[in-house]
Amino acid sequence: MRLIKQLPDPFLTADGGRVGTVDEWSQHREHITSMMLGMQYGTMPGAPDRVSVDAGSATPTDAGHTEEVVRFQFTPRGDRPDVTLGMEATVRRPSPEAIVSARGRIDGFGDDGLPTLIYVGGGDFPTLLDGGYMIVSYENNQIEPMDMGNPVVGIARDAYDMIDPGAYSWGSISTWAWGALRLVDYALTLDEVEPDRLLISGHSRNGKTALLAGALDERIALVNPAGSGCAGAGSYLALGEGCEDLAALTSRERWWAWTHRDFEQWAGKEEDLPFDQHFLMGLVAPRPLLRTEGTGDDWANPQGTCAAFLATQPVYDFLDAPDANGIHVRDGGHFQGEEDVDALREFADWHLYGVPPSRDFHAVPYADGLFEDCFAWSGP
Repeated sequence: MRLIKQLPDPFLTADGGRVGTVDEWSQHREHITSMMLGMQYGTMPGAPDRVSVDAGSATPTDAGHTEEVVRFQFTPRGDRPDVTLGMEATVRRPSPEAIVSARGRIDGFGDDGLPTLIYVGGGDFPTLLDGGYMIVSYENNQIEPMDMGNPVVGIARDAYDMIDPGAYSWGSISTWAWGALRLVDYALTLDEVEPDRLLISGHSRNGKTALLAGALDERIALVNPAGSGCAGAGSYLALGEGCEDLAALTSRERWWAWTHRDFEQWAGKEEDLPFDQHFLMGLVAPRPLLRTEGTGDDWANPQGTCAAFLATQPVYDFLDAPDANGIHVRDGGHFQGEEDVDALREFADWHLYGVPPSRDFHAVPYADGLFEDCFAWSGP
């Protein structure tokens, strides 16, 4: 692993001081949020003024669960009813048998509604549905297409630019996160959803999206970026061999439009960045955060993700939630498979319901000394 420099201290304040209390951290958190959006991802609007919902009929699956397509029509501003955009999502509900089974193994499961995963992407995960979890997912390409080297401004940014030209600096990741937060809005209107037990996940670029959305919105109880790498849970400063770095991400031939339009200026100058990705992950604290990674997923920088995970731990320790900072690294490459989803279910059962886990969510599969020089600071 190549270490460009030690990861910066997230407790240092803008005026050169250092956070010392939880109240000071709350104020500092706002500064970090503003910095991460203003420099890396771009700012985004809040919820639209008006939302209409058209829910289709529930269709049974072979496993006894159900699927339902939901269509949204968003009106960003009430005084401009001529400007709208649409989006579809899929709601997957566990079978009655799956809910009964979950109640049999977890005290209090379903008493106040079902735990629900907001998923950026397809999101058909039998492991979670069999565990009694609902899933609300959306294909984020529908609001912002992904076209390598040839970015297309999608319907969300286009609609808001028609109303307030240049008001927001959002790149694609911020746009996709905006769409995910609209699913959070919708899930909280459903009677069968437990409002205090919302999760969010996604893989690869969608893992970057899930992490950003989860960092920004405290309505989300548990956050799970999977294989998210550069601009996700991976460090810019601790780089495993063959990983994507900032220069590759922001190349004009690749994905430069995913981030703030000016973020490319930091490529090759990572040592001058005032943050690394443990700052973003610290915004999730003290809520549970689980990274799921593959040792063979070199492009997504699993070693750098482990370094950033360890650098996030002092924030969780400071906020008295040491166990809520988690990681699961399996063998294999760039995918989100059954083992990843099962780890998410176990981590969620533990932190949302108190079920003791069968695995160590602090274990990293690398030599102890690999990360010892990554940072030298600790919590206040």
